[in-house]
Amino acid sequence: MRRYRAVVGVLLAAIATFLVSCSSGPAAVAPTYTPEKIAQLQNYVTRIQTARDRLPELVKYIEKDNWINVDNFTHGPLGELRAELLRLSGQLLPNDQPKAKMLAEDILGHLQNLDVASQNRSYGEAITQYREFVDDFDAFLSVIPEGARASAAKIEAPSIKASSRADFNDIREEIEDRASSMPDLDDLRDKINDMVPDLLDGGSEGA
Repeated sequence: MRRYRAVVGVLLAAIATFLVSCSSGPAAVAPTYTPEKIAQLQNYVTRIQTARDRLPELVKYIEKDNWINVDNFTHGPLGELRAELLRLSGQLLPNDQPKAKMLAEDILGHLQNLDVASQNRSYGEAITQYREFVDDFDAFLSVIPEGARASAAKIEAPSIKASSRADFNDIREEIEDRASSMPDLDDLRDKINDMVPDLLDGGSEGA
């Protein structure tokens, strides 16, 4: 009888061990960013990074109280930002999505407030919203896996000719602003405007 009980005990223990091993199954593997996923994210990040790199244009318009161009910029180059941010957030891993979506909403809130400040021609509010907009934008990009960000950051720098043209345009605007209140400088302004294309062409040939 004792031998029978011992055999039964051994069999029950073996069955219990077998059932536990079957129920546990393989260990769960945490999701990661695969090379395929990184390549997919790069398409979204490149477009968003391009908008980020153009933000110095926006602050330049704010600094000059050029509210028409501020409005054109927020509804032009930044007009598709909402859709791009939400699409990208939805492509991230589940653990990264909540933070990305929260920052995306903050970014769009600053953009909306900037639009209101532009309509009210409020420099102080506009520059505050711009700074917070940039901070949250950079925080959003930091959530993106580094591989996708590194690829998107490789954007061609503006050429020397393009930079020179922008500088000349700034100088010409300044001269025109001053000349408008000093009629005797009209001839000088016209001469400088005629010289600018020649200077740009000569600078590009020498580069």
